[in-house]
Amino acid sequence: MEHVQAESAKDEHENCFFQKRDPWGHGSALWVMVLLIFLAPLAISSLRHIRLENNVESWLPDNDPATVEYNWCRDHFPNQEMLILTWEGSTINDPRLPILLGKLQGKIEEDGELRGGLPYVDSVIHAGDVIHKMVEHGVDPQEAIRRLEGTFIGTGRIKVRLTDAGKEERERTIQLIKDDAKTMLDIDLVITESVRQWQPNLTQEELFEALYLTYLPEQTLNENGEETEPLAAVMPVHDFQISWKGMSGQSEKIPQLITLVKNELGFGTSEEPQGRRLVDDCFQAVGSPISVMIALSSAGVADKIVAIEAIRKVATDSFIPAEQLILGGRMVAGAELNAGVIKAAWDPGAEVWYKKSVILLSGLVGILFALISLRSLRLGVLVIGISYYAALLGMSLVPLSGGSMNMVLVVMPTLLMVLSLSGGIHVANYWKHAVWEDPSRAVSIATKMARTPCLMAAFTTALGFISLAGSQLSPVRSFGIYSAIGTVVSVGMVLYGLPAFLQLLPLRRVKPEEVNPQIWLNYGAFVCRRWGLLSIATICISIVCSLGLYMFQVETKIIKYFPDHSEIVQSYQHIEDTLAGITPVEIIVRFDQAAQQKLRFLERLEVVRAVEENIRKHPEVSGAISLADFQPVRTVPGEDASTRDKIFYNRRSNETEKRIKEHETEGASEFLAMTKYMSSPALTVPQGADELWRINAQAAALSDADYSHLTEELGACVQSVTKYHPGTTHIVTGTVPLFLRTQKAVLSSMIWSSGMAFCLIGLVMVFVLKDVLAGILSMVPNFLPVISVFGLISWFGQRVDVGTMVTASVALGIAVDGTLHLLTWFRNGLRKGYSRRKSVVIALSHCAPAMWQTSAAVGIGLLVLLPADLLLISRFGWVMASLIAAALIGDLVLLPSLLVGPLGMIIERRVTGRVALTAEVAEVEKDNFESVKPAPAPHFKITARPRKHSKR
Repeated sequence: MEHVQAESAKDEHENCFFQKRDPWGHGSALWVMVLLIFLAPLAISSLRHIRLENNVESWLPDNDPATVEYNWCRDHFPNQEMLILTWEGSTINDPRLPILLGKLQGKIEEDGELRGGLPYVDSVIHAGDVIHKMVEHGVDPQEAIRRLEGTFIGTGRIKVRLTDAGKEERERTIQLIKDDAKTMLDIDLVITESVRQWQPNLTQEELFEALYLTYLPEQTLNENGEETEPLAAVMPVHDFQISWKGMSGQSEKIPQLITLVKNELGFGTSEEPQGRRLVDDCFQAVGSPISVMIALSSAGVADKIVAIEAIRKVATDSFIPAEQLILGGRMVAGAELNAGVIKAAWDPGAEVWYKKSVILLSGLVGILFALISLRSLRLGVLVIGISYYAALLGMSLVPLSGGSMNMVLVVMPTLLMVLSLSGGIHVANYWKHAVWEDPSRAVSIATKMARTPCLMAAFTTALGFISLAGSQLSPVRSFGIYSAIGTVVSVGMVLYGLPAFLQLLPLRRVKPEEVNPQIWLNYGAFVCRRWGLLSIATICISIVCSLGLYMFQVETKIIKYFPDHSEIVQSYQHIEDTLAGITPVEIIVRFDQAAQQKLRFLERLEVVRAVEENIRKHPEVSGAISLADFQPVRTVPGEDASTRDKIFYNRRSNETEKRIKEHETEGASEFLAMTKYMSSPALTVPQGADELWRINAQAAALSDADYSHLTEELGACVQSVTKYHPGTTHIVTGTVPLFLRTQKAVLSSMIWSSGMAFCLIGLVMVFVLKDVLAGILSMVPNFLPVISVFGLISWFGQRVDVGTMVTASVALGIAVDGTLHLLTWFRNGLRKGYSRRKSVVIALSHCAPAMWQTSAAVGIGLLVLLPADLLLISRFGWVMASLIAAALIGDLVLLPSLLVGPLGMIIERRVTGRVALTAEVAEVEKDNFESVKPAPAPHFKITARPRKHSKR
């Protein structure tokens, strides 16, 4: 019999892929090496052409209702990529403004051509331009300034004007105000200087005058060539300004603080026994800062990072200090996101060494732990080299297929490295065992041992990735597809690349204690003794943790991917606290033909004005602008009005409508259009039949307001006006509804992908175990860690972003990897006649070292991503590390406990056909497995047959 087994093993050895030779005598391993060497330069070359794209507006599919409405709005009201530029103390008549505008957009020469300026800039709009247009149409200058509040002009910080007593004790007064604000309102005030008109110093004066005269617009000169008096918001006199972080999001505290400051009192005197009055007035005043809206050209859109740096350079050349310059907007956040991804890979300007490259450091830490775990420099280098090579090949698929990197795909290299490292460590441990059986056949034996569990693990992991392909979000969908293909590449590297290196490169023979350490035998014995308690405890803890899922929240705002101390967040905070909200919301008011017949043009304009005023009152809206703001208020003649007044009103209405619709009024097309089609191209109406009025509102990006509530409330603001005018409808679109829909898509994608992954992997487990109940039970140790970690995240109020979302399916696939390896050796033990308990002990001695080594190397490596400035990467690192740790607990604690108990009984019946052991026989088995001692290769040496148990 032994002779037959030896002959069979010999035949398998000769038929092994790595024992085959070509007609010239070269082994298969050599050709595998040649292929890997050939592919390496191709993969590296393709990565040179990789590009980054992080446009949240393109995440949803084209047929999504929110995307359809957004694209419909863009078809009727085209919108350019714009960024917001402002600076400390900026005002409408800031003398630096003409220089800045001239350098950005150039100057109109005598021949009428616009020359100079930045090639990255298409056009520039600022508060002064908008006010001039309003005044040209009959709007009072101060009213124009009021209408632009919260869009082009801000109220800035809260101003404080001191009394003579307050000025005498200025420092004490300021400290008193700060202390009272902290005590009574729980806010930390920041004190800044008063708004003052900028003037050049002596060294700047000559250059400033030359540039000012060069770029001074001709329309600011009168007939005599003298500069006209600029329009300006008169800034009341004040001594200093006060503000606090997040002031715009706590608007209810502003009037409370103003009242508190006004009532500040000093020491009492004979004239003022209750205390000297320190503050003359405390107020807010519109006029500073102002915004300069810059639309990028096609060149600027193509290279946003370079364009933004060029704009910064122009601003500093226009005498605006770099530390006072503030840039914001979705485009700036997108560019910073791309830059953050690049800095995570390599940041030469990092202040501390470990932030030079958190991704590289993560890999180095993983390498270090892998080397320590494998206890062999050569073996560790081979496993790690194969892991990185697999990640390289997987990533090269993105540019080769014409794809682009995004905030989700950026984590794919780490994941592919994780999968390859996991399989590689298992193969390395199998090789350690096999080399004691027969060094000449060690590679063949190890490959055969690893093939089934590695292929099944790769298959189940790929299923987890494929489940993401059904997501509505394009970056998640592409991540699922590319990662599934990358998983196939990884398992190919593990089963062919690593064995090829092991075959060609000589390695030392490992020590016996490296093969079968006593610690895992002792641990297995402990699990078998306490399997019931361990099962109940882990399941109960998981249930408690998972209860936090009812507080589960998602995050899709790009600005929330940056830490609070980052420059981009500070800029956003300053803009929203002092100037305007950054996130645009667009409300389209539609008048059908019947409404147009009933309401004259100026009446429709007043309806839009009323809607806009309602929207301005919403606490989450800083301001709004529409075509109505460029027209003075026209009162509709009453029924008792004279015929002359009615005729005059009708004529003015007709003339205004004609002038605007025939594009004689510059910029009117941005706020008024005629329908090309309804919100869906399939629902066509006669072109030009319905009238569309656009209102652009600004909401806060840093606010924690629920966007679903905001959208509903803005719709209610519109409806409260339009309900009195039949034939008038509206649509709320723009970035806010798009973000809201994306948030819902993130949540549904996570639920769908996790559920799909669970079902698909569960079906695979049912197929492997040949039993439905066993397949379901085997998924419990894999599913509980996922819901436990996400439940804990929710307990602590952390939001889940699109990058963190994918970790659920990924972690499920990785957890199944350890499960399959453990089940493989457990079933092998049962086939050899061992009891469930002894099979569990031996399975743990085989698999546990590789499982904890993989988890330690990968988990700690990912945890090193925690200091990354980009929260998307930092959050992914610690969440993924937590999931891996939880999965390890599931595989090393809960799964062995279930194998001793109910799951093991089902598998035992399927494998051996015998019924569960009685309690008495189990005690006998307990005594036997506890006596197991380390051996060089126990799974090859053990040939014991099943014992026949007799009742006592």
